[in-house]
Amino acid sequence: MKLIFAIVQNDDSKRLTRELTRAHISVTRISSTGGFLHGGNSTLMIGVEKERLQDTLDIIREQSSTRKEYMVIPSSLPGYVDNAPSPVQVTIGGATVFVLDVDEHFKF
Repeated sequence: MKLIFAIVQNDDSKRLTRELTRAHISVTRISSTGGFLHGGNSTLMIGVEKERLQDTLDIIREQSSTRKEYMVIPSSLPGYVDNAPSPVQVTIGGATVFVLDVDEHFKF
């Protein structure tokens, strides 16, 4: 068994959760916050059998799109000093995925 932690933007989490559920893959969503842009993220915990790992990763890849947006970087970030911040183009979205081996799991 594998445990997947997938960190995705909130904009992608509903669509991704729906597609995982449609594929009969159980998922638990935890609200989280990104460190750089302080944006809303969701951390998805997904437990799958080893044989379903690649299918699950494919769904995550398909449903977690990257896109470019213009944002004003908050001047409250440590080490960032700018008296007249201007919008900068940043790439957002996508997914950061961690896969862990599970020695045991229980459902009570």
